[in-house]
Amino acid sequence: MTALDGVDLAVADGEFLVVVGPSGCGKSSLLDLLGGLSRPTSGRILLDGSPVTGPGLDRGVVFQQYALLPWRTAQGNVEFGLEAVGVPRRERPARAREFLDLVGLGGFERRHPHELSGGMRQRVAIARSLAYDPDVLLMDEPFAALDAQTRESLQDELLRIWRRTGKTVVFITHGIDEAVRLGQRVAVMTSRPGRVKEVVPIELPAGAGGDDPRSTPEFARYRHRIWSLLRDEVSVAQRQEREGAVAA
Repeated sequence: MTALDGVDLAVADGEFLVVVGPSGCGKSSLLDLLGGLSRPTSGRILLDGSPVTGPGLDRGVVFQQYALLPWRTAQGNVEFGLEAVGVPRRERPARAREFLDLVGLGGFERRHPHELSGGMRQRVAIARSLAYDPDVLLMDEPFAALDAQTRESLQDELLRIWRRTGKTVVFITHGIDEAVRLGQRVAVMTSRPGRVKEVVPIELPAGAGGDDPRSTPEFARYRHRIWSLLRDEVSVAQRQEREGAVAA
């Protein structure tokens, strides 16, 4: 099966790019390739002009599942990433606490994952990925398992962290509202095999007086534009799923 075909996509330094597409279009496969977790059968992936040939500390990955070590505290989980990059033991606690503060978890350093809500666990996972200072943060539907209120809260929190750190972010989602809320640009994928159908630049108003950008006419227009691009692709993806089920 060909998951992706002819994907041509450039991401600028410090950009927040969101990739959205129908189920089964190869979004997660694309992130695996960017992370060096798998290799393309053709083509190249470059980071600052150098080929990506495997996992590297220049890329941090946040998955949908939190992937935390259950026997470690929140601080211990963040320190685990620092151990991997050789940060001296005496420097790890302060640095871990710094990034837990950054994601709004000051005071929860000694809590174990089972003592934290889903949203808090995902914050720990983000802190762990940021702590060793990767150039690029790759995020594979990290809020998909959360309830709607927590998801929207973490979207706002992630934007705050991105603005503060200036990291390059590639964020995978199947949610149109999430794509419009987060992305400076949204790359819309076709059904399988996945290609980039169109890249939509997003320019939302800053929101005077703390107004939520989700309630603006601009947000509605971008949402409609992206759904218009996705509508036919979703129909094709659903047909592919039905045909696959019959073949099985």
